Amino acid sequence: MRIRFTFIMSLFLGLPFILHAAVMPPATATNHPPEAYQKIISLKIKDVQKLIGRTLTLKEKISFLILKHTLKKRVESKQGQTALGFGIAAVVMLILGLFIPYVIIGALIAAILAVVLGSVAKRQDPSDRKAYAATLLGWITLGGIALLILLAIAILASWGWY
Repeated sequence: MRIRFTFIMSLFLGLPFILHAAVMPPATATNHPPEAYQKIISLKIKDVQKLIGRTLTLKEKISFLILKHTLKKRVESKQGQTALGFGIAAVVMLILGLFIPYVIIGALIAAILAVVLGSVAKRQDPSDRKAYAATLLGWITLGGIALLILLAIAILASWGWY
């Protein structure tokens, strides 16, 4: 009887500590600077083999390539994504501006931001496809706005308003 009581009491008293340890995140999770990731990303398999002094197995090579891919995604800047958002918004506002007045002003602002942010992101990372797409969408939108302005001038001139 005493053993059961002791077991039940120890279970009730020890359970919160066990649950607390199970819920708490590990203390080893740290945020490393992106420069450390860049060094790993720039390494090739031959460089790693020279560093450790032996050849890697197939499994280790595949793991290293997956690690490089994962770190590359983590290091990517968010400027390309932001620029792409502005580029898409510019195109959408340009299309809406055909039906709703004054929305084209927003399209003009978004297109300029897409071109500028996309160019900055491309300068930082030339392989950033989102930045390239954002710059392209921005220039297309600016060209569309210029075409609409020329069309409006031509229509007003044909009405005989000098």
